[in-house]
Amino acid sequence: MRGEIILKKRGLLLSLACAAVLAVAAVPQMAQHWSYTSEALIQPVAVTNQFINDQHFADPTITTKQTTFTHWLPYRHGVGKPEGVVIHETSDPDMPLNEEVERMQTQWVKRQAYVHAFVDHTGVVNIHPTDYGVWGAGPAANARFIQIELVEEHTAEDFAHSINNDAYYVATLLKHYGLPATLAEHTGQGTIWSHNAVTQFLGGTTHTDPTAYFASWHYSMDQFAALVQQKLAVLNNGGTAPTTKRVVQVQNRIGVPLWNGYGANRTYAGRYLGNNTRWLINDQQFADGHYWYKIGANQWIEDTDTSWPNGYGNSQNASSKVITIKYFAGQSIALWNGYGADRQFSGRYLKDGTRWQATKQVYAGGEYWYQVAPNQWVEGNYTDSPAGLTALR
Repeated sequence: MRGEIILKKRGLLLSLACAAVLAVAAVPQMAQHWSYTSEALIQPVAVTNQFINDQHFADPTITTKQTTFTHWLPYRHGVGKPEGVVIHETSDPDMPLNEEVERMQTQWVKRQAYVHAFVDHTGVVNIHPTDYGVWGAGPAANARFIQIELVEEHTAEDFAHSINNDAYYVATLLKHYGLPATLAEHTGQGTIWSHNAVTQFLGGTTHTDPTAYFASWHYSMDQFAALVQQKLAVLNNGGTAPTTKRVVQVQNRIGVPLWNGYGANRTYAGRYLGNNTRWLINDQQFADGHYWYKIGANQWIEDTDTSWPNGYGNSQNASSKVITIKYFAGQSIALWNGYGADRQFSGRYLKDGTRWQATKQVYAGGEYWYQVAPNQWVEGNYTDSPAGLTALR
């Protein structure tokens, strides 16, 4: 129905756009497309995290407005204890951020809905304290998560900017509450949720946003989570880019490939770097569970083949520190052989409240992992240090 309405409202504009194709053929594609989510209007324009990073957007301004929501709802584990963030989108391409905020603040009783914040390409507007829940995605999600609405944008540049702003804001929230950046989209387990994931795994709602809106830009929740992980890594590094004119050493006896770009969208550059060679880098990005180091014009190498397998400043071989298992009272969490996606169950469990000496830490799959015995690892998400141990970096 929404797609039909959009088509009716923009039938004339689409006709004019089609008639003008020859006149705009020389204009870069990023400047000429539609962002609406009707199948008939989706254009083959892809916004990637690399494109977003290449714009070098500044961190957004976060503005706080007085809440009008009169229900002060604790999360299920108490006030100030959210378990993650739900990403929404407004599904209204004609309403700008300030009008979305005004409508939410003045019509929430009638609409029976309220969220914590709105985000667009200009910045972030928070309208309810994140220590308390809201009415955004059904009872189960409302009792667990902070909820943010993305305002629909009309150009690739503005969409990219809004995603950058949203990812930054989500990263600040995860850091503030000591939560890792893990995606719930495919398993129903994690801290970064779409409304669609809530529908699929928690119920109490039927919405599927922002899936279609993201797809209209050939973007996904997987990409968004990777961007949040990147932003959180920077915040955990003190809010500054983790690498500036540093030397990285290649460590792989057969050499490592050099890539054009990084992450899933990389292509082979046609070169290998020899083992033990050293390279000056000027940028570090986090994508698809790995850090990537830039050593030339769009020339990148992967962290696992370097002297910095866990990001600059995140060395896994440093002094030890004690961690405490944080799980459900009286229950135990699995101990793994290895970490990340390649881990295997060790046959052992660690009980809630027990303390262990961590000798190594790595960052994989959107969270930190701690080694407590030779090749025996526990997920940081289930410890008192989900955002990493400073002493181990």
